[in-house]
Amino acid sequence: MVQTSGDSAGFDVLTEVLGGIQLRSKVHGRYELTAPWGMRIDSSPNPLFYAVMRGNCLLSTDEESLTLVGGDFVFIPAGVRFTLRDAKGTRALPVEEVYATRGPMRCGGLLHYGGGGVAATLLVGSFAFEGEALSPLLRHLPTLLHVKGDGIPALPWLEPTLRFVASEVEARQPGYDTIVSRLADVLFVQALRAHMDSASHANGWLRALVDPRIGKVLQRIHEKPQAPWTLAGLAKLASMSRTLFAERFRALVGEAPLAYIARWRMHQAMVLMRDPGKSLAEVARDVGYETESSFGKAFKRHVGMTPGTHRRGVSPPAIR
Repeated sequence: MVQTSGDSAGFDVLTEVLGGIQLRSKVHGRYELTAPWGMRIDSSPNPLFYAVMRGNCLLSTDEESLTLVGGDFVFIPAGVRFTLRDAKGTRALPVEEVYATRGPMRCGGLLHYGGGGVAATLLVGSFAFEGEALSPLLRHLPTLLHVKGDGIPALPWLEPTLRFVASEVEARQPGYDTIVSRLADVLFVQALRAHMDSASHANGWLRALVDPRIGKVLQRIHEKPQAPWTLAGLAKLASMSRTLFAERFRALVGEAPLAYIARWRMHQAMVLMRDPGKSLAEVARDVGYETESSFGKAFKRHVGMTPGTHRRGVSPPAIR
């Protein structure tokens, strides 16, 4: 089981970050596919996931291709162009054309598609996040989050969870929509854990969480975002020189330590502002600003609008 590094017993950075983005999952239904078949998704407004219940298929993005086999689970962030097909060289129709003659997928839906050959069954669903604009997790997710059902180490939770989801989708008993959505939440979190366990040679925020030194620093930052952090203090916490710490942090996380802290404080502020009973002055103090004025300037610099405007529900411009 993955544990983040650090001295603060009981504090879990991943749990805190997941709570801030308000994960909402939806299982749309099941694909019953027979070769040859292929579909192309040029852009999805929401992250998608596919779980292979039987057979296999080829998933390709502009950057990589991988073979999915029975028991595999893959997460694909929003906006990524990709294709699914039974084999290399099979023509992939736009998914809109596939749906056009078969109707839209709804929770519990079933889509039959293909030429009558070798069969494959996929579960398909999507994720939605609220408050994700400044989340370090979603900014640094890999293009493909692939969990292998027969991977090393074995994942005893994956197959029974997928089968439970599939049985609920098929049975469509009262409350099945809620059950499969919660199970999809579990799949996403377990996929993150599996990625953290397997990414020993990869950089990124998830890798940083389990780095012995940088993970310890991230844990303390997330535990106390309001603390007066300095580069020297963070380096001391990591038992590294300032130069080596700054280089290591940037290599893993993708930005400088103090820039990360500023971004995380603004993300936390956006989460805190969901509470209508919390004043902006209280929010400012909770994320490390002595005055509401200094907080407001920092918030506008990162989000592109004032805290008051954001609180009124106005959609922000592109996050910087």
